[in-house]
Amino acid sequence: LEQGSLACVIASPPPRSSSDLVKFCAAMSFWDIPGMKAGVVTGDVAWALYKHAKENNYAIPAFNCTTTSSCNAVLEAGKKLNRPITIQFSEGGSAFFAGKSLP
Repeated sequence: LEQGSLACVIASPPPRSSSDLVKFCAAMSFWDIPGMKAGVVTGDVAWALYKHAKENNYAIPAFNCTTTSSCNAVLEAGKKLNRPITIQFSEGGSAFFAGKSLP
């Protein structure tokens, strides 16, 4: 069982045996989405990822980042857990992040 598959087990009723658990999680891998790759996904691949999450009853967390440190922490956590994440920015937060508040 891969560590990244644990979220699908928590969000759904548990399978009855360990072999069913392995089959259950293998069938739900987001890595099987056509065009899926590590890094930033956009467009049709991003929509396919959200659709896959909805159909398989798991969430993709969104983190509101305001600094490079918080962005790096979120990206490192997603990589360590082998799970998709969303980084979001508020309008003011993105302006601050981009340095618009500097003189």
